[in-house]
Amino acid sequence: MVVLVIICILAGVYFVGGSGGGSTRADGKGKTIVGGAIYRARDEVCRSNLNQVRQAVQLKWTTDDAYPATLDETRIGQDFYQCAIGKEHYEYDASTGKVKCVHPGHEKY
Repeated sequence: MVVLVIICILAGVYFVGGSGGGSTRADGKGKTIVGGAIYRARDEVCRSNLNQVRQAVQLKWTTDDAYPATLDETRIGQDFYQCAIGKEHYEYDASTGKVKCVHPGHEKY
């Protein structure tokens, strides 16, 4: 019986989190320990996508002496043009070649 109680307590801490299950993320997602790990991994996917898009924009600028008018001109694929978590399309400024994610918490990416 004691072993069963200990296993239940550990499972509760593992799935709900030790601090009451609150999320420290700006978007409020990933409230459990497992969920937090999943959303941190998706944050990295978003960073990687942004890096790929920025490199494609730079390559287009290097070869054509102009930034692409839209991200579609980079031709790297639609999956790269949106956030991995919220599926919001990346914001692109064709005059400066800047690409950013608009998902809460991704402002600094």
